[in-house]
Amino acid sequence: MNRIKLTLMSAAVSAVVACSAAAQPKTIEDGVYTVEQAEAGQPLFEQRCSACHNADFYRGTLSNRNNQPLAYLFEEILVTMPADMPGSLMDAEYESILAHILQITGFPAGDAPLDYAGGTMHTVNIVPPKD
Repeated sequence: MNRIKLTLMSAAVSAVVACSAAAQPKTIEDGVYTVEQAEAGQPLFEQRCSACHNADFYRGTLSNRNNQPLAYLFEEILVTMPADMPGSLMDAEYESILAHILQITGFPAGDAPLDYAGGTMHTVNIVPPKD
């Protein structure tokens, strides 16, 4: 009887640990864009953003949004930028620009591209860049 209780308790603890590990949200440190996506965003960033914004600006922006979903920053960029024509780019262009921003602020690339419509940005939290 004790062996059964011990086995059941062990299984329950394992399940709780597995659930809590699965519940840990991804962060922008987990490689949430591809190198190709960031490279596609570089010329767009240079044409549309770099006159007013640089890596230091976005380091502050990311630090001020600690633990917020990446989707919030994407939505802010989508509806406010470029300043002279907000919302004038395609979603994929905004995604590429955001990937480039993550790259120039020191966050690693991964295997899957940023995808706003697919909902992945809602499950990724912002963390401050490392100095």
